[in-house]
Amino acid sequence: MIGPGQAVWSERAAIMASARDELESAVREHSRTVYRVTFAVLRNRQDAEDATQETFLRFWQHRKRWAEIRDRRAWLARTAWRVGLDRWKRDPEMALEEAAESVRQLRAQGASPEEIAARDEMAALLARLISALPQELRAPLTLSTVEDLTSAEIAEVLGIPEGSVRNRLLRARELLREKLTALLERKHGG
Repeated sequence: MIGPGQAVWSERAAIMASARDELESAVREHSRTVYRVTFAVLRNRQDAEDATQETFLRFWQHRKRWAEIRDRRAWLARTAWRVGLDRWKRDPEMALEEAAESVRQLRAQGASPEEIAARDEMAALLARLISALPQELRAPLTLSTVEDLTSAEIAEVLGIPEGSVRNRLLRARELLREKLTALLERKHGG
């Protein structure tokens, strides 16, 4: 005969097992998207992996509200974006070892020190120009160019309409083109 305490324990164990199964299903189904979003913000594999784990931890912490979440993928993507931004604000600099690895790869491809410096200089310039964009333009551009997310995926991440994403991408690219053209003309006496 099962006593009242055993019945309650058995019910709780079943609920926890069901929640674990749902979490495992969410991880299997959405981990790639969550990782891509965090990597788009952090640009560092290890940090993106940590942020991905933190995103799923937050998902687990909100398990009592899972029934209220209509679109788990969108919820996870938005959460991943916020987690990535929070971590990026704590350490916005590129890891030194990643920079060194990039230089080693370019050297292995036969690039001269001058070519490496020119590429690094251009990459740094573009990074500065992108970081100078307003956040509403910078976020969709980063997700589009760095992680190659579609307009629909970016809309899910940012919680804005897809048409707004396309408009912001167009405006961000126009601003970058204008700024880059102005800088290059000034540098070359144009």
